[in-house]
Parts: sequence; structure tokens; C-alpha cells
Amino acid sequence: MPTLSELIMTAITVFSTTYSYGEMMCGDIGKPVKCQKGAITASGIPIDGKLPIIAIAAPTRMILRPHWVHMQLEGKESCHWLLLADKMNPRYIGKRGFDLTPSALRTLGVTPDPTWSGNLIMCKFSKVNIKKYEVEE
Repeated sequence: MPTLSELIMTAITVFSTTYSYGEMMCGDIGKPVKCQKGAITASGIPIDGKLPIIAIAAPTRMILRPHWVHMQLEGKESCHWLLLADKMNPRYIGKRGFDLTPSALRTLGVTPDPTWSGNLIMCKFSKVNIKKYEVEE
């Protein structure tokens, strides 16, 4: 099974897209839930609308712990911290980069749009111990 670092290095070589517009594609593969505020991601963190969450294509058996990744859009100069907290279907490994929530797009300076796609570049990678997130009402 590939490591998370290997999956990230693969994901930055292909176009990223956006998600979390109410489709049934959030959470663990095989147990998808509707992508909306409060939906639980594969790492156990709820989608909050304010958290810049991104998803990565990963094996179904891989347990994903949340990680902050320092990313920038190709062609931009500034890096921003995004929370890698959700998984995409493993069939997308090497075919799609990351899936970004509307909040992640805003963090990167992009107006959220369900048809957005672009390339992300890695700046830094940091594992953090995230115990619990509260979803604001």
C-alpha cells in the first residue's frame, strides 16, 4: 500500500478538482454521505464550511489521519495551509489530484465553482494531532 507522502507526490502531478456541493461523495469509500455541513470526512472531521478541507485518492483500507498541508496554486506565489481530511475513490490515484471544498478554494484565493480544476504545488507537510472539531451552527 502506498504511503500518504507517496499519494501526495502523485496527486500534485495531475489536475485537482472541487467537491462538497451536496453530492453523495464525502466520507469513507463504501459509506459515502451527502457533502454538506456536518458530514463526517474519512478522517472523522466534520465538514464545516470554514475549514479548508481537501481530499486525496487513497486505498480503501488506508486509515486517513488529518494532516495540514501547505499548498499553493500553480502560477501563484503564496502558500496556504489546507486540511487533508477526506479520501476519494482509489480508482482516481494518479488520475486526479486533490478534491477541494469551497472553503479550500476561497483560502487559495479562488471563487468557489463546481467546475473548477487546477494544479496544486506542495510547499510544506505537517502532521498534527487533531482530536476534535466542532461544527458551528
